[in-house]
Amino acid sequence: MTTTTNGTRLTPHVDDLLRLADARAEAYAAADPFPHAVIDGLFDPNLLRRVTAELPSRDATGWTTWDTVNEWKYVFDNPERFGPHARGLANELNGSEFVRFLERISGIGGLVPDPHLTAAGYFDVRTGGFLDVHIDFARNPKLSLVRRINVLVYLNEDWQDDWGGELQLCRTVDGPPVQSVVPLFNRMVIFSTPDAAHGHPTPIRAPERRSRLCFSAYYFTSPDQPDSPTSLNGVLFAERHGGRRYADARRFVPPVVFDGIKAAKRRYKGGTG
Repeated sequence: MTTTTNGTRLTPHVDDLLRLADARAEAYAAADPFPHAVIDGLFDPNLLRRVTAELPSRDATGWTTWDTVNEWKYVFDNPERFGPHARGLANELNGSEFVRFLERISGIGGLVPDPHLTAAGYFDVRTGGFLDVHIDFARNPKLSLVRRINVLVYLNEDWQDDWGGELQLCRTVDGPPVQSVVPLFNRMVIFSTPDAAHGHPTPIRAPERRSRLCFSAYYFTSPDQPDSPTSLNGVLFAERHGGRRYADARRFVPPVVFDGIKAAKRRYKGGTG
């Protein structure tokens, strides 16, 4: 059994997790535009608030800044520098009980978590930040495994619709959203990869002291597994033009103008990230 430092679980008992997985597996497989589930209230809300409160300060060692033409966000993927409740959440997401739940709901056997949280952990997207619709890298270079499942746990209490930040699920990186998921507190999104086009391309419009917060974890299988997909070593974005100047312009151009320019610029192309 995986617990926080004071012995309290963030997730339900494994029997409850597996019952939930059985109840949602059929809908997960049939979901449009790719297999996914949106589950509210799975985690203990008081403990999840402590995970949010432990968000490392911006000057803490371990933050990675992604500030490119395709994204503007901050990632903290150093579990050894997490607070005790964030470590507890990471441990539960990487534990055998939660992995069994993911295997049951997704139908993907042999899932392997990443204890290093490579490119996962805390996501912090400030006002003006965004993440273009993309298809994730498929192979974890540290583990030499193929990525199969993404889990996103949102940490945003009292999030307002007009602040933006909806997770868009699309059929292609250039296609319109088929589903939009508001990043509400204690909402978890699970989806199968690769070939899952997703992102939150509209710049965040939250007040100055608020940001779009998420805790994430990824799961993998052996490349020798019979249903293992062909690996994609980089992230696949739609093409942009204008380089760095275009990335900087998003901070000063009104969102409605920026979105119009962005739509006009996009063409399909593979990229790295």
